Amino acid sequence: MKKKTIAVIAILVLASVGVAIAVTLTTPLSKSLLPLDNNPKNTDYDYTEGAAIVPGKYLEVVYNDITGDYRPIYPNMTADQYEWYFNELPAFPEDFFTISKLVYDGKITDYSRLSAEYWKQPEFYSAWFDIYENRYLNFDERRWTPEGYGCYPTIKEVATNVKNDKIVVNTYFRTGFDVNSYQGLVVKPYLPDKAVNILGNKVFDQPKNADKYLSVKILNPDDEIFTGFKNDLLSCNVGEEGWMVILKPTHLILRDKYGDKLGESGFPDDWVRIVELEITIAADTPAGDYVVALDVEPPCFDINQEYYFSTEHEYYGSLYYPSGYFFRTGRPHFQVILKIT
Repeated sequence: MKKKTIAVIAILVLASVGVAIAVTLTTPLSKSLLPLDNNPKNTDYDYTEGAAIVPGKYLEVVYNDITGDYRPIYPNMTADQYEWYFNELPAFPEDFFTISKLVYDGKITDYSRLSAEYWKQPEFYSAWFDIYENRYLNFDERRWTPEGYGCYPTIKEVATNVKNDKIVVNTYFRTGFDVNSYQGLVVKPYLPDKAVNILGNKVFDQPKNADKYLSVKILNPDDEIFTGFKNDLLSCNVGEEGWMVILKPTHLILRDKYGDKLGESGFPDDWVRIVELEITIAADTPAGDYVVALDVEPPCFDINQEYYFSTEHEYYGSLYYPSGYFFRTGRPHFQVILKIT
């Protein structure tokens, strides 16, 4: 086996716990709460004040004979499990942890230029190393986890002198680990009344009349099934600026018609998406610090009903779950701290 020792995957990550509401819910926050594109020492605000943080992990790069790439070798993970969980993902690159550390250290901040072979790997999101054994290798088949999602990073600082123009800011939006449903979500951009840190505590107030100078929308196309019926809806809560998205499950048990287990499935190719958030800045915008945010809400009844009727799509129907009811963090899922000069 080829071996190469490399640097730590992450610098600081936030410890988090699962959320339980009637059923056991997985947490997509999963230690990914720091503003990854900013070393806290280099920012004007303390986004982690009062948070319990733990260091990342050191890993050794080892060629994996089972997968034929450099995916970490997990004790007790069988060849079948490697195939089930990772077969739809890109090959794991040899320099994965080198690139990941550049992201964590804030040396790479333009996520649209980062290849999917990095950000589509579960190892890119550090909670994977703490969760995979109990939620994948030794999971409880009686547990149902319908809801879990989050942005990575959750806070991003952007400094600009652009006015009378538009900028696009990116974040990764992903399904949580061990989620067992196709989640329907409406993602909406907005201008909150304040910026908050990762614990939800105020960092600064939004300038007055911010909506006079800034407008925001998501550029990602809506889910194709939704676009096919949206014009026939009596009511719709997506709006022109929002995004109707289906987040695919990251873990399913596959059974035959008799209920006997055939195997499992893991991460689909599109379990992580790059969100394109367009911010329009007016020509007369006063200099200062502004905040733009993303939050989620469940699709309205009429949207959900159409997905339930879409039984010709085997991955909707009974597996469709209108998400956004239970997983509330008390803060936006993503914030852009916009520093306009």
